[in-house]
Amino acid sequence: MKKFTTIACLIAVGLGMVAVTGAALAMSAGRPSSDVQLGKDRYACFDPAQVRSFDTVSDNKIIITSDRNEAYELSLTGICFGLQSSFGIGIQSRMGGMSDICGPFDGEIVFRDHGSDRIERCTISQVRHLTGEEAAPYVVKRKSERSK
Repeated sequence: MKKFTTIACLIAVGLGMVAVTGAALAMSAGRPSSDVQLGKDRYACFDPAQVRSFDTVSDNKIIITSDRNEAYELSLTGICFGLQSSFGIGIQSRMGGMSDICGPFDGEIVFRDHGSDRIERCTISQVRHLTGEEAAPYVVKRKSERSK
């Protein structure tokens, strides 16, 4: 009987470890692992549902800012006519659901050209996380970084 109880406890602990490991993997899905890919930007990906603003650089490049106060430069395939005159954009993941966008062809920009009822789509060909001086015009400075 004691042997059966010990085996049952070991099985329960093993299943618990599998559940914890599975939950950790699910929570990190879509994001680069900071410990596995040393030197890689841990904010290389963004969640399209967390985008709070955008600035159009040209008809094939925009800068988005996330709710995490991170800026990203998105290059688009071809020229997206009407993007600069659009009042708003949508960002859709091609992976379905709420998948992060990390690189080429993970998502697309959806917009309506000002003065037109037609919806346009442009594929994201590159995602680049902006840092330092490049990001400064787009992100909100933290209190510790503001000059007094």
